[in-house]
Amino acid sequence: MNISLNVKVLVKDGTLVLTNQNGNIVTFSSEQSVQRKVSMITMGELCNLPKINVAQTFGFKTRKSYYDIREAVLHGEPAELLPKRTGPQSAPKRTRELEALIIRSHYEKGLNMYEITDLLTQLGFDVSSRLVAEVLADFGLCKKNL
Repeated sequence: MNISLNVKVLVKDGTLVLTNQNGNIVTFSSEQSVQRKVSMITMGELCNLPKINVAQTFGFKTRKSYYDIREAVLHGEPAELLPKRTGPQSAPKRTRELEALIIRSHYEKGLNMYEITDLLTQLGFDVSSRLVAEVLADFGLCKKNL
């Protein structure tokens, strides 16, 4: 069975717009990354355009992106197509409560950064002396020798 496609591909304001010769339109928003990836691979496999052009049409920058996504679509798990979370994977250790404990320990008990680190570790906080030094330096309580 032969399939012939004549589809116009546009990207407008982050939205992928596919239009056939009859004027039928299918749109994929930038939030629908899985459909966009599958559509890109479908177009790339069915047409003879250079892969870099196909990738850029669908909003990806490099030819390598095309082939990485192609591998995930054709041979990988569906979870590989979902967007990866960027940024820190855990909550920050430095909180307002921790800063208050560090400053209070420095003023009330006259402890240095190593003694404060030991005290906080005994209280169950997972801190380093570097973090304690950064907090003290940010509040102008010691030199920042890091």
